[in-house]
Amino acid sequence: MAVLDILNKGFFSPRFMLPLHLVQFLLIAVAMGLSVPRLFMKNQPRTRANTIALGMGAKSLIFLLYQLLSEYSRPFKRWHSYKANAIINCLEIVFWGAVAFLVMQANLKQCHGISCYLSWGVVGLAIVLKYVDVVRTMCVYLDVN
Repeated sequence: MAVLDILNKGFFSPRFMLPLHLVQFLLIAVAMGLSVPRLFMKNQPRTRANTIALGMGAKSLIFLLYQLLSEYSRPFKRWHSYKANAIINCLEIVFWGAVAFLVMQANLKQCHGISCYLSWGVVGLAIVLKYVDVVRTMCVYLDVN
């Protein structure tokens, strides 16, 4: 139990949750912003790799909105659940890992031009988002215990 107390007072303290939420919101917005131009480029096929970041980004924004409203807004506090937040954060790790893997796999098959640079940017952001979610999951887990 002493190890959990040390971790909870350090880097994984719940006081870092709001800044982590804001950083995650910014990263998701940038990942979605890099994905939109790829859809409208000429002579580029619309594949699942082009649209997966948009779908995952929209899902992540909805989950993030749920967490922010249920934690900081009085009318929504009755829906706040640490277990639900822990489950959502664990799933976010898997989802953004899948985004990074699928877009990287598509890049290795065929990648050229500006679309290539944008998609590698999405891969980098997905990897960073995955690790931000690991930190958020640890914060929630330690807050529950």
